[in-house]
Amino acid sequence: MFISTIFASGLYVSLYMSERIIPTGGHSSLVHTPLIIRSQAEQDDATSSAVTMSNTAFTPFPASAQFEAGDAWVSGGRRYRLYGIQACLRGTLITDANGMARDCGELNVIMIQAIIRDTKPVCQEVTDIDQNNVVVVCQTTTGERRYDLATYLIAQGWGFAAMNDQGQLIVPGYRIAEDSARSARAGLWASSDLPHPVSVLQQQGGNRR
Repeated sequence: MFISTIFASGLYVSLYMSERIIPTGGHSSLVHTPLIIRSQAEQDDATSSAVTMSNTAFTPFPASAQFEAGDAWVSGGRRYRLYGIQACLRGTLITDANGMARDCGELNVIMIQAIIRDTKPVCQEVTDIDQNNVVVVCQTTTGERRYDLATYLIAQGWGFAAMNDQGQLIVPGYRIAEDSARSARAGLWASSDLPHPVSVLQQQGGNRR
């Protein structure tokens, strides 16, 4: 079930990201032309604009990466954000299997670091938001086939399908993986008091962290 979920969601992602996203009155329309994608929803205007995808090759995940959150890390003085995924937020609490209250964002980072170590992903720059901030997509490299890293994390219950500032899914296919993880109570979904980060952000009016 896990593999079929990743395959279905990953196939959708591949098709989705091979199309062009054009902002039209706050929404996106898709046409089959050279790839244009939206960067992740952020507080500044730069990240809500449409930009051309980089032609850079996939490179190994940086060993020196310092995680700011489960979906963002810093390496070489630049901040990298994994496209289309939203991690649990620091400062929100979740009850673990031992009945202990944990910081959901910190727990998310610990598990993401372990998955990164095990799956040895490679990443490709999608766009530069500015000289210090980059949006990337990544793929796992362990095992017989590669998987979209964001899909893998969401299907395991360690990430969520992100939304833009119009309340639309950034990558609609990621909802397939999230629904599967929720049904299986995988990862963070095992907790009955999971503070879903998208809901928290909506309640906070879009203030990410």
